[in-house]
Amino acid sequence: MIIHKILNNNAVVVKENGQERIVMGPGIAFGKKKKDPIQATKIEKMFIPSFENAEQFKEILTTTPLEIIDLSERIISHAEGELQTPFHDYIHVSLTDHLAHAVRLAREQLVVHNRLAEEIRLLYGPEYAIGEWAVLELERALQVTLPKEEAANIALHLYNARQTHPNMATALQAVTLLNELREQIEVFFGQTIETSSMTYYRFFTHMKLVLARIEQGETLHDMDDVILSAVKTRYADAYACASQMGNWLTIELETRVPESEIGYMALHIERIRPDLERSSTYENL
Repeated sequence: MIIHKILNNNAVVVKENGQERIVMGPGIAFGKKKKDPIQATKIEKMFIPSFENAEQFKEILTTTPLEIIDLSERIISHAEGELQTPFHDYIHVSLTDHLAHAVRLAREQLVVHNRLAEEIRLLYGPEYAIGEWAVLELERALQVTLPKEEAANIALHLYNARQTHPNMATALQAVTLLNELREQIEVFFGQTIETSSMTYYRFFTHMKLVLARIEQGETLHDMDDVILSAVKTRYADAYACASQMGNWLTIELETRVPESEIGYMALHIERIRPDLERSSTYENL
């Protein structure tokens, strides 16, 4: 392979059959110049920049510090191994660019909080775990302190780069909806939720399935009229809260939420009410 363009010491552009390829590897371009051959033993990654951001990626490779590019590639490789899934090529653009920005903010002691971090942790657990690992790697290698929420930011980039998953807008919509539902419960009862509790995790998992079913026009649960009536009577406050949430979802998703689903939502809300009270008690200490 012959070098067509040097992006940095670890990345070059080559041309094969008139098609550009980006080739990456430690020191692959060190001491090289255009039209020099590259050593096959130094090649670690090679891909065809067929995505829309090909030129942006080249720019990032030439303007971003090598240590951040290397860390980004290490995180991507680690994630591919842990998740056993291929990523879209644009992860090399989106994650590298994001990390460079996050590190720059941290060094300037500017903290940008992610209010959806807890929902991302619950929704995308495997990706979040990799995000936590990545934060430790970044902090150790760059001697910088990143906000805890950075794990969630990295997780979302990884999730959306999975070739079998929806795009960023779809994933963010789910996270935003679930965050809003949690806040509605907290406002309704005037207390905060203990999001680390198992009962809240069950509720969160249930709501994740409900959202998926509603969008597909399916019903997850069926509750007969006798049980539904008992829920309305026995758990009146929880049902009122669930009904309010159901009305909001109907508007947001432009699809009616079945009353049986509202009944099941009420049962889950009732189960997490002790956690609401416990969380409120801790806050008042």
